[in-house]
Amino acid sequence: MKFIRIVKFAALGIFLLVQVYLFFLKDFEVLDYCPYINEHPLPLSGENKNISQEFRTPGPIARIDIMMANYKIKPKGGILRLTIYQENQLLFLKNYPANTVEDNRFYTFKIDKKFPADNYRLQLNYFPQDKKEKLAAWTSKKDLYPFGNLYANGKQIEGDMTFRVYYKSTIWKEKDRWLNPVKRSGFLGTALAAGFILMIALLNLIFYYFLTKIK
Repeated sequence: MKFIRIVKFAALGIFLLVQVYLFFLKDFEVLDYCPYINEHPLPLSGENKNISQEFRTPGPIARIDIMMANYKIKPKGGILRLTIYQENQLLFLKNYPANTVEDNRFYTFKIDKKFPADNYRLQLNYFPQDKKEKLAAWTSKKDLYPFGNLYANGKQIEGDMTFRVYYKSTIWKEKDRWLNPVKRSGFLGTALAAGFILMIALLNLIFYYFLTKIK
C-alpha cells in the first residue's frame, strides 16, 4: 500500500510538472505579425542585386518565411543567401538551396543563431546555377508593415516584403498578447477563455480520479 501511494504521488507530481514545463518553460514558435499581402514580385536578378527588409522581433528569432516566386520554373540549382544586419553590422549569413523554392509559396529560412528582441534588417541574394533561372520575392505595393522599410540595392522603395517572422516564447510570456483579443471579443472571448481554463481543470481532476482508483 505504501508503495502504491508513493507511485500515485510521483505520477501526480510528474503530471503537474509537465504542465508547468509546457506553460512556463517550453519555447514555442510564435508568429510576430500576421497581416501580409502579395501584389508585386520583386526580381532577385537583373538590376536588383539584393533586396532588404527592416523588421523587428519581440523575442529570439526562430525562423523567417518569405513568399517567393520562381515563375513556374523551379531552379535546378543555385543558392539563396539570407543575411541579417543590425545597422551596418553583419550578424548572420547562411546559404539555402534554391531548388526547393515553390512558386507563390512561403520559403522557410531557419535561423540557427540566437537574436534577442530588437530591430534588424534582412537581406536576400540569389546566385543562380543557370542564368536563365529566375526567382523573385513577393512584395506589397504600399507600405503595410509598420516596423520597417523595403530596400532594393540599398535604396528605399515603396512597399514591404511579403514575409513572416517567428520568434521563440512561452505560453506564459505570451498570455497578455493572447488574452487582449479575447478581452476585445466581449462575452464570446470571455467564454472561450473560461472554457479553456475549465478544460485544464477537468483534465487534472480526471487524472486524479483515475489515480485514486489504483489500489
